[in-house]
Amino acid sequence: MKIYLRKVDKQCIEKQISIKQYILHSFFGSAKDQEIISMKGTLSNESGEVKILTSTDPRLGGDIKKIINAEVAEIVQTEPSYQLSINDILLFAYIGSKKYMLEIITKNDARYQVLLDLVNNPQFKTRNRWDNLHLLAYSDNEEPNFLNNTSNNNSVEIDENLREKGGENIILYGVPGSGKSHTIKIKYPQNEYIFEKLVFHPDYSYSDFVGQIMPIVKDEIVSYDFIPGPFTNILKKAYNNPSGKYILVIDEINRGNAPAIFGEVFQLLDRDEDGNSNYAINNDNIAKIVYKGNTQRHIKIPSNLWIIATMNTSDQNVFTLDTAFQRRFSMQLIRNSFDKNKKEFESEEKYNEYKNFIDKKILNTDVTWQKFCKTINSIISKSDNDVNSMEDKRLGVFFVRNDDLESKEKFAHKVLKYLWDDVFKFDKDKLFNKNKYHTLEEVIERFVNEDGKSQFDIFIDDVKAMLYV
Repeated sequence: MKIYLRKVDKQCIEKQISIKQYILHSFFGSAKDQEIISMKGTLSNESGEVKILTSTDPRLGGDIKKIINAEVAEIVQTEPSYQLSINDILLFAYIGSKKYMLEIITKNDARYQVLLDLVNNPQFKTRNRWDNLHLLAYSDNEEPNFLNNTSNNNSVEIDENLREKGGENIILYGVPGSGKSHTIKIKYPQNEYIFEKLVFHPDYSYSDFVGQIMPIVKDEIVSYDFIPGPFTNILKKAYNNPSGKYILVIDEINRGNAPAIFGEVFQLLDRDEDGNSNYAINNDNIAKIVYKGNTQRHIKIPSNLWIIATMNTSDQNVFTLDTAFQRRFSMQLIRNSFDKNKKEFESEEKYNEYKNFIDKKILNTDVTWQKFCKTINSIISKSDNDVNSMEDKRLGVFFVRNDDLESKEKFAHKVLKYLWDDVFKFDKDKLFNKNKYHTLEEVIERFVNEDGKSQFDIFIDDVKAMLYV
């Protein structure tokens, strides 16, 4: 269990409840400003949405005071003169992804003195985190289990019966702008999952991904410590918090040398039905981080950790993903379609925004983005030849944003440049009027300087006719 003890001070009573940065990161999952978490009072069962506020110092807003007042009302049933006062203790318990319980520990509570001693005890503080108002009784980033600190053994027994199941490796692939990131956002909501995100690129390495030994200066003495990378960090969090759901998101997985970046971690990608690695590896550096100093244990991916990658099919030749690597992932094609239903959006408002977007006219041309995209994509699909497959070069539904449709320059430099340089690089006369416009500069200049229907004079007559059917 993960518990945060917050001793009540004057600010808690009169203003918002402040928290420390390390509490924000370690207990509230690095919640962003205005992010909502669910909280319920232990005695009152009063529940509400608590808002994390970080625009200045981290603090709690939303329904937090409503829940506290409901708890106070319950305590008054047995202590008629009770009111929340300085040095009472707010006990927050983490019960699941973005879900918390709140309990007030009063001075008449039999647990009060024990918990107060814990909060005040410097044994449970670190040099950079001294504060006699806050204590994490157990978190992903703290070694001891403070509420059960009966020995010098820093290892914590993990109850595997609590571990979430279903973790898998997935690659979402599709044309640029087809909605791969949008799919992750909808299918794996942030109020249920904890994310670690990174992007592969040609210079990204195993050391960046897993970690590397770096020189560290401590008290003017140089030592060499293993600095964990994003894979090791989220592996640690997932293992030590079995009831949480964790996702490692790798954008543009084929823009880096994925097999080399994964290294021996590749062995862990074979999973059983629950989502645990079938095979284990030995890595002292990873083990020291994940198992809190115990380097003798084998490394496995737990069932509550998902690895989800995205891949643009138009870039699939940057680094080829070999069959052995792809076989360990579930390959899921994101369909490039304008026909989306409300279930694919967070709310009806977002769905309506999408409908307005696809029906938005490009500048003052009377051609909507949906019409333009479908027309150009039909030409691309028919342009396959024996050497190149063109379907991977199609325009995605979300290839542009609203503001790109309102600016001649933005649309030209994003869409027209892509079509000229990448899609029709060797077949420009299938789309562009090469008799009049011989360079990209001429194409953009014509498009920017014209208005209305004549903006599309850059295209051959057949394409213009299709746009205005």
